[in-house]
Order: sequence, then C-alpha cells, then structure tokens
Amino acid sequence: MLKVVSVSKHYDAEPLFTDVELVLNAGDRVGLVGPNGVGKSTLLRVLTGEEPPSDGHVALAPGIRIGYFAQQVPDPDATVGQFLAAGLGELDPLAARLRDLERRMADGDSSVLAEYGDAQERWAALDGWRAQARLTEVRQRLDIDHLHDDTPLRRVSGGEQARLTLARVLLHTPDLLVLDEPTNHLDADGIAWLGDWLAAFPGAVLVVSHDRAFLDRTVTRIVELDGIHEAPQTYTGGYTDYRAEKIRRWQRLLLDYEAQQKDHRRWLADIDRTKQQARGVEETVRSGLGADQQRRYAKKVAKKAKARERRLRRQMDSIRWLAEPRTRPPLTLAFPQETTDDREVFRARGLTLRAGGRVLLDRVDLTVRTGDRILLTGANGTGKTTLLRALAGGHDPVAGERIAVLPQTHDALRTDVTVRDFFRSRVPVYVDDAERLLDAHLFGADQWDAPLRLLSAGELRRLLLAVLVNSPARVLLLDEPTNYLDFDALDVVEEALRQFRGTLVMASHDAWFAEAVGVHRRWRFADQRVVEEPAVATIV
Repeated sequence: MLKVVSVSKHYDAEPLFTDVELVLNAGDRVGLVGPNGVGKSTLLRVLTGEEPPSDGHVALAPGIRIGYFAQQVPDPDATVGQFLAAGLGELDPLAARLRDLERRMADGDSSVLAEYGDAQERWAALDGWRAQARLTEVRQRLDIDHLHDDTPLRRVSGGEQARLTLARVLLHTPDLLVLDEPTNHLDADGIAWLGDWLAAFPGAVLVVSHDRAFLDRTVTRIVELDGIHEAPQTYTGGYTDYRAEKIRRWQRLLLDYEAQQKDHRRWLADIDRTKQQARGVEETVRSGLGADQQRRYAKKVAKKAKARERRLRRQMDSIRWLAEPRTRPPLTLAFPQETTDDREVFRARGLTLRAGGRVLLDRVDLTVRTGDRILLTGANGTGKTTLLRALAGGHDPVAGERIAVLPQTHDALRTDVTVRDFFRSRVPVYVDDAERLLDAHLFGADQWDAPLRLLSAGELRRLLLAVLVNSPARVLLLDEPTNYLDFDALDVVEEALRQFRGTLVMASHDAWFAEAVGVHRRWRFADQRVVEEPAVATIV
C-alpha cells in the first residue's frame, strides 16, 4: 500500500530524521513512537503528502485512499453535520441527488427515471444503505452523538473537535490509516471500541501514540525516532516487547565499553571541529573579508554544533539511565513529604453539579481523606472535569490543605517567561535547587532559559506536573495528566507522583498510569451518580 524509500527531513541543515525505510501492506499494524519534538508528526505529514521530504520518496499504490487523523482545528464556520457528511465522500452529494430526483418524480417528472435508476445503482455499489448506520455507530462510540448537526464547530470544545475529526477519518472508509495520537480525548469505552475497530480493519495502520496499553493491544511492530540515532529503530511486537528489547540493545552497547568511548571521543572531536569552523567564519566576517551571507552561515554552523552537543549528551544519558536507573537525576521533592494524619480533606453531601443546563451529578455524597489516591473514571461528559473544578474552586477543603490543579488545556501559559523563572514563581526555592529539580524532570540546562511559548504541548505539561509535585500544595487535582507526554516523561512523572505523599484525585483513562502511581480508590461516574469500585487492576 505504501513504500517509503530513504526519506530524510532537514531543518537548517540539521537532520530531523534520515534514511527512513518503511513498507506497509494490508493488515500491517505499526506504532511510531519517540520523545516529543523528534519529528513523529512531521514524518506523518511527509508520508501523507502534506509536506515534502528533503531526500528520498514516498510511493502510494494506485487507488489507495489514506485516512489521516491529525490534531488540527477544522473549519470553524462548518457545522457538525457538514463536517461529518464530508467523511462519507461521494455518498453525501449522491444522497442529496437522490432526494432531488425523488421530489421531481413525485411532481410527475418521468424523464428522470433512468437517471434515478443509475443513482440507485451507484448508491448500492457504495453500500449507501449502511452509511447512516455506520455514521450513527461512530458518533455513539466516539461520544459525539449529543452534538446537533447544525452546531457550528466554533462552539464545539477542542476535545469534541478531535473526536469529530477522528470520526470523519473512519467514515471515509480508507485503505490506509495514519493516526496521530488518536486516543487523546477518548474515554475508556471509546479507546476500547477504537481498538476493536482497528482489529477488524482490513487495511494498514500507522499510529503515533504514547498510550502503552493501546499500543500493546493494536500494533505488531514499533518504529522509534529516539532523538539519538538519525535513522529510525525498528522493534517487533507491542509496547511491552519494544521496551524490553530497547533495554537489551542498550545493555549490549554498554558491554562494548571501548567502542562506546571511541564513539564518544569521535563525537567530541567532531563538535570541536564544527565550533572552530564557526569561530573561523566569525573572525573572517569581523575582519571585513566576509559578508552577510557568511555571517548567516557562521550562525548556522554554531547552531549545528550546539545541536550535536545536545544529541551526544542525550545519547550518553540514555545509555546510563537505561542500564543503571540509579544514575538518573534523583526526583527529590522540594518540600517535606511526611504523611499527615487521617483527616477529611473534602466532604460533600447532596452535591448536584450542572453544565450547559444538564445535570451531571444529582445529590451525591463524597468524602476525600488525607493521603487518598483516587481515580475518576467514566464516559466523557459524565462530570469528572466538572467535579475537579468544583473541588478546586467552589468547595474549600475541610482541613485547610493547599490545592494545586492541572487542567486539560494550558494555552494561556504560552508566554515569554522562561522555564526556570516560571518554575521558581510557583516553587519558592533557590536557583540551584530549581535547576536540580528541573534536570530531574528532563529539563536540561539548554532549556532553563527557553520561553514557555517555544515548548511543545508535552514539554509544557511535564513542566506543570513538575511544578505541582514540588509545590507546597498537599492536594493535587489532575485532569488527564498523561495527555501529550512521551514515554520518558511518563516514567519521570509516574515516579514523582509515587513519591508524592499528599492527596491525589485524578481523572484519567490511562489504566497503566493509574496503576503505576498507586491509585487505591476508584470512582466511576455514570447516570448522574458516583459509584466506588475496586481499585484498578494490575497491568500485566
């Protein structure tokens, strides 16, 4: 269906990825993984023709239709009905044509009988009779059936827009699916349905995801852009197999210590040569022998040297951390984490919550005690986020505990404030301590002075979580904390939350994450009620 030959992508002469080789046949299930910012979404755009490669080429088999799901905002002037109908392709205008012909025949126009017969044959060939049933099922399973067809997309939330986009992709009946983080904004039932749907899908699937359980369930091969090797690394199996094999590969590298040291020295020598070249060009320009073009070239060479330095540091850190986890910077929290007495933190009696004129919770009784670690589950729209907002703003904690909140979105934080200044504005510690804590949360020295507006969604979310677990707050309210986090960030955040000894209430559909942070209470939202269930089962 798709063949990728020696595809590379460069920005400012620095390779994002090189020599990507990939063949996708019917039935293939491939997961594309890697840290935030290494080029996964860029590679998807190259494969789907949205962006040209710097080198190599992508060949699509004749007649193959690609369904591409990207996290992008649709046309705000379109309505929900128009947007979804476009996913039916030829069926939507064909249905309108059939309705028009039926009206004309009802008015006595017999001249359109032949045209009507042709249209019916085409409708049957496209399986049009099942289109409405397919549309209804997709809307229900992706939790968008409550949206009226005439609702403008500008009035639909970001999460609902993402689910609408996924629905349109699935309705288009593509031969090849290319999906970028499809489980974001889906609840547990929606994720389960999507997994079943993909299992029955006859075509090929290429999916970017950081949902570990979803990858284990849906893919049989993983391609990793790791930010260290320029060429992608390939692994057989799902996430669990990939992680085990990745560790084995790095351990084999460590055994060949001399080769590793030789490679280390080669990197350092290469970086030094590049720096000297940049200095030489700068001196030439200063002496009057150059021009603006040379000055731009000098800056580009210096930038390339700095990028290689970062790549080397990341390579060496990854080798050490994977083989010897104790060498990872310690996640010592900024404030004492002693366990407090068993007291009530929140208490609600007869609580009723509404949103948009709809009752979400009806006269429920809830109690949260110090040290509780509570997972909120249930379908989208049942009141989890609304309850977190109520706890954060409208219901003061009984014990007077300080509260910190992680919302689902945080676009308002994209300012010129630096990472270090933002951290210290929320966590009152000395500069050295702030830098040590940031380093432990995967923010190296090269990012301390970076403005927040330049951070990726995953980096910004990781920074907010680092602030929360290191703040004086003793109660954390987290709304979908794993959204946009890569595997390295998930490891760090899970460890930080395991060490946190305060009270934790979080809404999440990531069962793997909930188990890792040690949830021991589970509230399920359904039918305007909150039901306490056994804690989440252990992930195998």
